[in-house]
Amino acid sequence: MFYGWWVVAGTFVSHLLSYGILTVAFGVFFPFMAEALHLGRGLLATVAAAARLVSAALSPLVGPLVDRHGPRLVMALGVLSLGGGAIVLAAAGSAWHVMLGYGVVMAFGSIALGDLSGDATVARWFVRRRGRALAVATMGLSSAGIVMPVPVALLIERFGWRAAWLVLGGVVLVLGLAATTVMRRRPEDYGLAPDGAPATRADRSTIDAPVVEVSLGARAATRTPAFWLLVLSTNLAGLGFFGVNLHLFSYITDRGISAAVAATVVTYLYTLHTVAKPLWGLIAERVHVRHCIAACYAGGALGVLLLLGGSMPWLVAFATVYGLTRGAQSFVTSLAWADYFGREAQGAIRGLASPFRHLSAAAGPIVGGVLYDITGDYRLAFAIFAAAFVAGGGVALLAKPPR
Repeated sequence: MFYGWWVVAGTFVSHLLSYGILTVAFGVFFPFMAEALHLGRGLLATVAAAARLVSAALSPLVGPLVDRHGPRLVMALGVLSLGGGAIVLAAAGSAWHVMLGYGVVMAFGSIALGDLSGDATVARWFVRRRGRALAVATMGLSSAGIVMPVPVALLIERFGWRAAWLVLGGVVLVLGLAATTVMRRRPEDYGLAPDGAPATRADRSTIDAPVVEVSLGARAATRTPAFWLLVLSTNLAGLGFFGVNLHLFSYITDRGISAAVAATVVTYLYTLHTVAKPLWGLIAERVHVRHCIAACYAGGALGVLLLLGGSMPWLVAFATVYGLTRGAQSFVTSLAWADYFGREAQGAIRGLASPFRHLSAAAGPIVGGVLYDITGDYRLAFAIFAAAFVAGGGVALLAKPPR
């Protein structure tokens, strides 16, 4: 088997842990910690925003480091970051403890185990099969929503949220360090070419020959309109999906639905997220990636509007539409960065784009939390999130590849 698929597997696990802990699990812990520590939801959401701001500051430094030295050291430090942050949160007694554990210690893990290390490395190992490889790798994001909500909710109900954080910290250390060991920088370092073709064979067939693509450096990429249009598009939509992600569990339980049922709805949503990625991987082989991005964001807007219905049938409708469309967002946007700018400087290019993404990721939870504290529900916030999805889809259509 081509070793690039082991890199895909390692990236899958890194996505599962980073997104699973920082977004999915924290969303489940959110109402319990707010009540126990006597914190407003707006204030607790600000902690999540702080983590994004720290990540935004570190991203331009981490991306070039991955390009030069590979992902293993960065990912190992990210695993320690998540595990250490979980221990701090387990002992939290006030707002500043939560800020330290989640907003500072865990912040590095969000970039060290994210697309700057994992997806950027997968993009170097694949060209012709890049869409399929990234689809499988990013399934780790949505798989986190399948495997985490119900166990975390049950752990909290049975042992309390502090013990649940300790359990998660142990899981992160074991799985994360195992995934780190399989990561490698690029195929050329091992006598291979992208997609598994031998690097030196004069008689290789046209089918087996690697596809050659033009790569832009980070500075050249920032001079193209496509770079800034992709940044704007992903940030507009990011305001919506990061806001929905953090507040979804709280919104469902506020409707009088039990934590176990709410966790089941979230699990169903992320199951469809997982199904969506290989489905859109096939679509992206036939439809231009910017059209795929626009379609995913349009489905995200429709899903959020369905969410406003509030009752169980509306929640199922939301999860179905949102899961099958917005669920592919991480894959199609990652594919766009690789296809538009090539494989050589993926870490540096994504590192320059990441600060903007983290700003929108910080704003979404704050908008949802503050508007909830002011109005007493999430309806106005979710309407704003739906509008942001629509705007992001419109900008994506304008983002034509650089020539």
